[in-house]
Amino acid sequence: MKVRLSAVDGPLTVQFEPSGMEYVLSPGEHMDVEWPPVAPGEIAGDIDHGAGTVTVSARGSGFARAWNAQGAEVTT
Repeated sequence: MKVRLSAVDGPLTVQFEPSGMEYVLSPGEHMDVEWPPVAPGEIAGDIDHGAGTVTVSARGSGFARAWNAQGAEVTT
């Protein structure tokens, strides 16, 4: 599954767990996040959101990959 996280009204902090990597997106920027395929009924990861923050978490072997707005892969 692939999702796009976008900063719209203000900065958006994107956190990756369990690594602790963190990126701040400025308004108008985005980041694409993709999890590897998993077996039916399994969950690769979670997305939790709050005011100005999104946390992308892995479950099992569901470590996400991510790309910044320029298309460069970032460390998750």
